[in-house]
Amino acid sequence: MSEALGAVRTRRVAAWQVCLAAGVVIIGVYFLLVSAGVLPMAQVALYVSANATFAVCALLRARRHRGMRRILYLLAASAVAGVVGDVLFYFDALIHGEPPYPGVPDLFYLISYPLMAAALLLVIRRRTPGWDSASIIDAAIVAIGAGYLVFLFLIVPNIDFSDRFTSLVSVSYPVGDLMLMVVGARLMLGAGPRTTSLRFIGVYLMLVLFADSMYGIQTQLDTYQAGNFLDAFWMSAGFVFSAAVLHPSAPQLVAASNAATPDATTGRLVILAVAALTAPTSMAIQHFRNEPEYLIAAAAVCNVLFLLVMVRMAGLVRAQRLAAITDGLTGLRSRRYFEEALGNEGARATRYGVPFSVLLLDIDHFKKVNDTFGHAGGDRVLVEVTHRLRELIRPGDVVARYGGEEFAVLLPDTRPDEAREIAERVRRGVGVAPIAVSESRMHRVTVSVGVAGMPTAGSTDELVLAADRALYAAKNAGRNQVACATEPAEPALGPVAA
Repeated sequence: MSEALGAVRTRRVAAWQVCLAAGVVIIGVYFLLVSAGVLPMAQVALYVSANATFAVCALLRARRHRGMRRILYLLAASAVAGVVGDVLFYFDALIHGEPPYPGVPDLFYLISYPLMAAALLLVIRRRTPGWDSASIIDAAIVAIGAGYLVFLFLIVPNIDFSDRFTSLVSVSYPVGDLMLMVVGARLMLGAGPRTTSLRFIGVYLMLVLFADSMYGIQTQLDTYQAGNFLDAFWMSAGFVFSAAVLHPSAPQLVAASNAATPDATTGRLVILAVAALTAPTSMAIQHFRNEPEYLIAAAAVCNVLFLLVMVRMAGLVRAQRLAAITDGLTGLRSRRYFEEALGNEGARATRYGVPFSVLLLDIDHFKKVNDTFGHAGGDRVLVEVTHRLRELIRPGDVVARYGGEEFAVLLPDTRPDEAREIAERVRRGVGVAPIAVSESRMHRVTVSVGVAGMPTAGSTDELVLAADRALYAAKNAGRNQVACATEPAEPALGPVAA
């Protein structure tokens, strides 16, 4: 019986799947009514149901997830603005035949753009709280490349100085699309979890931007007709964003990124290359077609894109150099960097006769942590131990990840007796409180520390070997202890890790 119930639960369709399936049916029925030319009020109801569904789903999700409430309220407000604009537009159409332009519906349509942009900006801020300059540059390259096309094909043709108000409203639509391009590029190219909800948002942006752009072009050519294929894109966008809000991965949209900057993947570089080539390619096409080339605008865009690409390349070179000396998980210096720093400090000690010391730390019973809580729990322990180490060492000391669960600390201008005091402070500080190994479980972690100093050891190699022997002496004496190379391990106060 229990197995049968489990199978039923497994086969249960998720809410976001129902939403997408319902969207397909509603869009199909809508176009059947349009092609038959019947039930105009039903057509309006079906058309606005996409944004109405989006608004309702956002409000329902806001009740369950308080951490996303501001974002979801802004999304719902954007969708509601679209619904009000649609209702007013079709109401004017039924009364006047041809709705006046500009009109009241345009106000609500235009309001939806900044509301949507504000919501996506909050998502970006939560995903990358720091200054992600690489993603900002990437988004700027894409936005400027796409923005030049918007300027060329959607903004310039709508500028009419004889009717400035109408021209201003007409230009506001592509400007709103450009706003979404900038924010959307920053969101999709930024660091953070690449969840299904995020991919749905990317699909939403592509659908809306394509439909808006085609609408602008059709309006200029005087070929737009209500109820054409573009309605399928606008309606699909509403249902897709509803699915993004309902999907179980939606809360991860605002999860802070573990990486400071996203990886420079092949796909990302292709996108950047296409964006950078947009302006010069468009200018060449216009030249061969004997169309206005807008040389000043094209030259400005090309220059800005070139400078952004150069800055991005400089950032990649800097990141590559940093990666060679930085541990990817903890952000500490690498073993290679530590060994170079140790050699430099040894040379300085030989020349000026100043002392220095080395600590080698090992997390006690780390294999048991991995076996019990998985590698994700082990990574959490390593990151938290790193955080505590940084708070416990002095400014100017060098701390590195020396091996899997082993850390090394270089203490310049420090005698062995002073180093032992620092090591004892580190040992107590690491074990002072349990560490979260999952969302709901804590685990106490301790470290064993080996200490060695110059000029006790004859060379830097001997110094590291002496610290390593002291570390193993501390572990053999019961763990959660400090041992110096010149003295045996002493029992430490407090409990020992199991």
